[in-house]
Amino acid sequence: MKVVTPLKREHPVVPEIHQALRRGVDEEVFPGGVAAVFLEGKSVHLSATGDAQVIPERVAMNADALFDLASLTKVVATTAATATLVGRRQLKLDDPVVRYWPEFGRGGKQQVTVRHLLAHSSGLCAWKPFFVEAMADPGCGPLFRDPPPEFRSRIAACRRGRAMLWGAVCAEKLVHPPGEQAVYSDLGFIALGHLLELVAGIPLDRLVSQEIHSELRLASLGYRPLDGPARKAPLLVATGVRRPREPAPGQEKVLPAPDPSRPPSVHLGEVDDDNAFAMGGVSGHAGLFGNAHDVAAFGNVFLEELGGASRLAPPEVWATFAATDSTPRSTRALGFDTPSGPHPAAGHHLSASRTLGHTGFTGTSLWIDLRRKLSIALLTNRVHSSRANVRISAFRPAFHDAVVEALDLATRPPSPPSTANGASHGA
Repeated sequence: MKVVTPLKREHPVVPEIHQALRRGVDEEVFPGGVAAVFLEGKSVHLSATGDAQVIPERVAMNADALFDLASLTKVVATTAATATLVGRRQLKLDDPVVRYWPEFGRGGKQQVTVRHLLAHSSGLCAWKPFFVEAMADPGCGPLFRDPPPEFRSRIAACRRGRAMLWGAVCAEKLVHPPGEQAVYSDLGFIALGHLLELVAGIPLDRLVSQEIHSELRLASLGYRPLDGPARKAPLLVATGVRRPREPAPGQEKVLPAPDPSRPPSVHLGEVDDDNAFAMGGVSGHAGLFGNAHDVAAFGNVFLEELGGASRLAPPEVWATFAATDSTPRSTRALGFDTPSGPHPAAGHHLSASRTLGHTGFTGTSLWIDLRRKLSIALLTNRVHSSRANVRISAFRPAFHDAVVEALDLATRPPSPPSTANGASHGA
């Protein structure tokens, strides 16, 4: 492995990893991206390439840029906060959700537990466009107008939007009994985010900021609530160019096509996901922003926690979260995904090891190899300016294989992962 530290930059660069990242721009997988890698507790790579924005003007990417992390929120915010509360014995994994949120039991959901939400085995469906009703609501609808309402009106609109979506999740009926099968569900993590607020007694963004990311000194990670003060950022990466966003591939029959007469309008720092946007930018399923270094550093923190650091929770709690869930035919851990399918996003080398992680719709991912003690964050803006570009699916496996090979790890026998003895709290 050859590591080069440029004179004008403090972070190391592995040339082969940067070249692999650059291919994503050259092959039009995404306008720009940043990759960060930790190995055995040390930062070994951080580089940026391409553009953070191309509409309405071209802006170069840099390594400190803040990305909309999309569904990485589920791991880096919601799962971490859940593990923290479990470690403090404020929450138990097998507690029914209705113990803390009685209204959630509507529609036959009385038996859904915290564990079910984390494992995507609650029986809730994958996704619904709740924001369509929010757009039509006189209280929440102004959020979707361009220009947006003034700050005081935004506060009321966000409060209304959150209440509407929490109410919509409560009204949902299950599509299958809890624990019967795993179906990846944004609805489950919308519910889990609100449950954490009820248990902790503070809003989700404050819980995550004060109890997780501040404790870990991961300063770039955080929500950007529409009804809160704007967080300063060195560079915000662009995502979609219209609100509501265009239908993702496969959603064309569910959502109306965007108005072609409406000019593009890029509001940097606003969450791309329309359901999260209707909730004011703060939800358990999406809404977190951060830079690549801190996302990879979070993966390294997970390895340290699993090894006994106990800054957030005891290692036995993290061991429970890292174990594959018992739901029939599930490949998921609690909050985390694992490599699966014929072409896993983590690539061949990581899939052959003991690996946890997650991907995000905007073009983000985090994969953590427990045996190699390797954490890889790949952040891109592949949805800017069109969700129809799905080349990221083929790019991710090749990129992760290139990282492992560049670090000379492909032929090194991985060591056993860190484990913790004893039963987890509430497991």
